[in-house]
Amino acid sequence: MQNYFKFLLIFFLAALYGNPSAMATDQAGSVLPENVSDRQAIAHIALLLPLESGTFAEAAAVVRDGFSVAMQRGQPLPFPVRLYTTTDDPLDILFNYHQAVSAGAVFIVGPLTRDGVSAIASSHALAVPTLALNTTDVKVLPEKLYLFGLQTEAEASQVAGLALANGRKHAILVGDEGSLSRRLQHAFSQRWVREAGNTTELIRYTDNPELLQHLRSVTQGDDQVVFLALDAARSRVVRTYLDPETPVYATSLVFTGTDNALLNSDLNGIRFLDMPWLLQPDHPAVMAYRHSAAPKSTDMERLYALGIDAFRLTTNLLLPQVVASITIDGVTGNIRFVPPNQFVRESLAARIEDGKVQFIPLSNHSGDER
Repeated sequence: MQNYFKFLLIFFLAALYGNPSAMATDQAGSVLPENVSDRQAIAHIALLLPLESGTFAEAAAVVRDGFSVAMQRGQPLPFPVRLYTTTDDPLDILFNYHQAVSAGAVFIVGPLTRDGVSAIASSHALAVPTLALNTTDVKVLPEKLYLFGLQTEAEASQVAGLALANGRKHAILVGDEGSLSRRLQHAFSQRWVREAGNTTELIRYTDNPELLQHLRSVTQGDDQVVFLALDAARSRVVRTYLDPETPVYATSLVFTGTDNALLNSDLNGIRFLDMPWLLQPDHPAVMAYRHSAAPKSTDMERLYALGIDAFRLTTNLLLPQVVASITIDGVTGNIRFVPPNQFVRESLAARIEDGKVQFIPLSNHSGDER
């Protein structure tokens, strides 16, 4: 109850004095401070990012930069863009969302965090179309809420599709107790079992060499594959102990860039998915938006690409067209709409060999490809 009255007080003060955290951009993309003394509501696009969060500020800034670059190089938007900075507190995100609507927002991009998207989805008060940059566990979503992001769960489902193509029937999942690993395990298993009635078994990750020794015998056989629901560091530990003849699959978590062939050599033979931004420098959109600044970490590069494609989706969602018809050959992947609310990315398939990344042609995902 105390938080409720605090929220009402903040809302009243903001309505009275304006929101000093909001910024405005012109259609050329330059960032201009909003004149807080001018409280007249104007039609605009709101970019809602947790730039005041200690945990997510860096990620939010990279998404903002990607969005801004795409805005400078893409088609002009029909409305100016205002940046609303938030913390990662769902209450603060929800407050700023409604503040944007009150200030005239006709379209909102964000929130970026999973909890923030859940707060917006649960409020059931979406007055304007909203492109959220993450997903949510909320089952019934408002009609005007569209989900788009970098969820590795979607990659795990796509990886299962690649593995299904080789005709093997049994999948050994290696994962830990982390929430992300569990979601990857579930996404892979769901498609693997649903589409072909295949079987799975789970082996818990360990770095104990004695316990890892049995992986070699467990993963032997002509009728099974291995799925690593792990990050790159843990995948390197496990890879050594797997049967070299058994196909091994993973998500983009195993790929940390091309600048360290020695580390990547520990992942030789692993098939994975990732975005054109990192794997295909000659992709037309990648060439159009490639920045000249020093390279960021792989995770930050993915978020930069997310900002670019968020702008491109925004441009499309503002056009008078059926949402289901929207498809984009994006820097994060081939983007298409899946009813009722999701924009999904189809990533590129690749394989690590001799520490280098090699594309796997779409026509060749069979178990014979080694």
